[in-house]
Amino acid sequence: MKTYHKAESLTMLRQWPSRVLLLLLLAACLITIPSAYGQDASTGKILILYYSRTGNTRMTCEALQKELNAQLIEVKDLTDRSGSWGGLTGMLNTLFNMETGIDPEHPDLSSCSTIILASPLWAGKLTPAIRTLIARNKFENKKVIIFTTGNAILDEANQEKNKALVKASGGQVVGYVQVAVQEKINDKKVDRPKDQVLADAEKLIPEIKKAFSLP
Repeated sequence: MKTYHKAESLTMLRQWPSRVLLLLLLAACLITIPSAYGQDASTGKILILYYSRTGNTRMTCEALQKELNAQLIEVKDLTDRSGSWGGLTGMLNTLFNMETGIDPEHPDLSSCSTIILASPLWAGKLTPAIRTLIARNKFENKKVIIFTTGNAILDEANQEKNKALVKASGGQVVGYVQVAVQEKINDKKVDRPKDQVLADAEKLIPEIKKAFSLP
């Protein structure tokens, strides 16, 4: 009988290290998995939705995408905006707050909680493509930053008008950032060098991170 109990005890001792290891692995899973899940659910990946006619907004958004490790989606205006006529019709659509056909019309917003809406400024307003995007989608529980490129920096009153569009679709506007793509030299508006425009866009990174409560 004593021999039997001794053998049983030896067997249990041999199994003890593997049992301890198994318990430690289970404990690690219970701690790590919920923590990671909570982080993904609360922060998610930043989504940048942009429209660009001449390429300035695209260029700056690509720079932001790289620095923020963000997802980038171009919103295309299905109306031809090329050339002088396209620019004129776009300006008229903007002045009269007209919508336009866009692609994608309903991008998937479910996997992100932080969104940057990027647009050139036409007559101090967001372009028809971005205004249509905002009007046709819901931004509930989304933190939104509006990012605009333009010939000049938009004043506070007109910023509020653009913010109101997002708020009407349920979004929480946590920031408004801008980059000027032109400057005045000898009383004449001229395009700024692209490297200066990009440098200004990259300077916005700390402000964007702060607005989204990112490290």
